[in-house]
Amino acid sequence: MEILSLHSSSYKIIMLTKESIYVILFSLPVYQLLFYTVQLISFKRKNPSKKYLGLLLLNMTTFLVINTVHLLGYNNTFSYLYLIYLPVLLSIAPSYFLYILSITQENHDVNKRERLIMFSPSIVFMVANIFILGSLDQSTRLSLIDHDFYNQGAEGNDIPGLLIGFWIGAIVLVFGQISFAIAKVSKIMQKEADLMRKKPSHLAYLEWRWILGISISVLIFLVINALIEMVVPMKHLSLVIVYNFLMLLSGGIAGYLGMKQDDLLNQVEKISFIPDLLDQEIPINNLTENKETITADFISVAEAEEIHKKIIDYLKSEKPYIQSNFSMHDLSNHLNVSRRKISYVLNDIIQKNFYGVINEFRIREAEELLMKDKFNQLKIEVLGEMVGFQSKSSFNACFKKVAGMTPSEYRMKKRLS
Repeated sequence: MEILSLHSSSYKIIMLTKESIYVILFSLPVYQLLFYTVQLISFKRKNPSKKYLGLLLLNMTTFLVINTVHLLGYNNTFSYLYLIYLPVLLSIAPSYFLYILSITQENHDVNKRERLIMFSPSIVFMVANIFILGSLDQSTRLSLIDHDFYNQGAEGNDIPGLLIGFWIGAIVLVFGQISFAIAKVSKIMQKEADLMRKKPSHLAYLEWRWILGISISVLIFLVINALIEMVVPMKHLSLVIVYNFLMLLSGGIAGYLGMKQDDLLNQVEKISFIPDLLDQEIPINNLTENKETITADFISVAEAEEIHKKIIDYLKSEKPYIQSNFSMHDLSNHLNVSRRKISYVLNDIIQKNFYGVINEFRIREAEELLMKDKFNQLKIEVLGEMVGFQSKSSFNACFKKVAGMTPSEYRMKKRLS
């Protein structure tokens, strides 16, 4: 009896360990996507495309949470969550498409009609699920979840044929959405690429490599989960490891590249286009033309003018922007002016964000360095670092927005002239 008891205890420990491994494996991709989702939906920036990116990652996170409940074997709980399971899956491709569409628009947004059309399949399936699945008893829902109709004939199970057809239709629609998104996004990207060749400053913030990475990641996420829904749930540890590795990879790439693209957009979008930097001053709007826009009760017109002058004088004389980590906090401390007032002058009066002002100074500094022969042998990324840019991608994007060409093209033009 003691030996039997010992074996029983060891078996329980082994089972507990295996269950713990399963929980850890399924939790990792969920927490990773949740991290990126929170980052994108919590920061306050006036950038609508960020909203769609956040929605995309939120839908992916929600689906993984529900799927985790399913694949860990909590079928009773999942039988209720199944009402939103397929609708959430059907909302991922539209969220991705709206993100791509918004980031290629001048205002970075999409009209309400287009949003409604894209999410209509998900909404229809949500309503249908509530009425159809909600009216079924739990055992019938569990039979559908476990795919009992694979092993039983039409007469040998309690699942209505209409319900099976409804389920098959949802899976087919997922693959239809994938095909539609690939075709439409390819067409959009081809159109924008043609425009960018004619006008380099057009969508200067767009990094094609990052967009391609996000697209492939979302595609992998959708295809794998749609295929898994078509078969019996995974029961082998090796399959669980592979599945969660792919979820970790696809979710991580989509979140990481999405945040990088959002950061690049934030740095570039408020920079002004200047055909020739040599003949232009730094493009800061004249504050006196915008006096009537001052409506805040915490700052007067005179104080706003004074802060504006302090900002420009400090940036021109001290060049603090060549430090890559120069921030609004540093500017506020040096000028002894609250961040609230500086932010108001920049955003509401000068009508640029912090990056817009700082990066315009950096680009002018870079232009001056590119005109000097002694810097001809330096790599472009080194020049970017010298004027305060943290990456070659942000340097190239900002320079294209301002000068209408890349730093390399600008240098070549100078050599030929």
